[in-house]
Amino acid sequence: MSKVVIEPVVTGRQRRQFFDLPWTIYQDDPNWIPPLRMNQRELLGFKRHPFHDFASMQHFLARLDGKVVGRITAIDNPRHVERYNEQLGFFGFFESIDDQRVADALFDSARGWLSGRGIDWIRGPVNASLNYELGLLVDGWHSPPKFMMTYNPRYYQRLLEDYGFQQSQDLFAFRAGIDIIDSLEADETVMYVIRKAKEMFNVSLRRLDRKRFKQDVESFIQIYNEQVFDLMRDPNMQQRLKIHEHRDQGTYVEGLS
Repeated sequence: MSKVVIEPVVTGRQRRQFFDLPWTIYQDDPNWIPPLRMNQRELLGFKRHPFHDFASMQHFLARLDGKVVGRITAIDNPRHVERYNEQLGFFGFFESIDDQRVADALFDSARGWLSGRGIDWIRGPVNASLNYELGLLVDGWHSPPKFMMTYNPRYYQRLLEDYGFQQSQDLFAFRAGIDIIDSLEADETVMYVIRKAKEMFNVSLRRLDRKRFKQDVESFIQIYNEQVFDLMRDPNMQQRLKIHEHRDQGTYVEGLS
């Protein structure tokens, strides 16, 4: 029986092989949608991306009889550790043929690299952080994935679980047509909830103001990051944002310049 050989990605040739492998894995899958090449190169660190200003990665290739049959990336994200107080690393960009030996060798390599950096817990798939594609598709192969939705062969779940990975949480994706807005407006229960929310929390809506575009975008980013933080940590530690509505300036986040 051929031996699985694991190689850390170092050379330009190995980078190309790492990058191109999905086109082999999914060549007979009509639902697979290739990633945007430039965006994928950036996330992998093959091109400039701000994520790599603070995070570290190591890519690995798996070979059988000289042929590339799998890949994985070990990810050390100190910002995640600091923000969520979780002493763990991640694996991502995982692809493999349906061979448990290949998957096991790849997972061992990612864990070994993280262990060498003092990290003993691993979670994934994450490509390359919680702000991008993440999770494992375990149901829903009837249609192609939508933007930033993960996609993988059915057998990946078995490869991960047989290695010893356990589920961390459920992630759901919902599909709805644009006409859902009309149906919601006609739903008395939904409209009642909207009216009560406006009354109780002084909620108001406005369009993006191009004249204060930078401040509006910064407010959105701050709210997004804070809400994700609240969802990921102990409820007893939550600190809600103070959001206000100014008569002239509109909605703003307290303390945001």
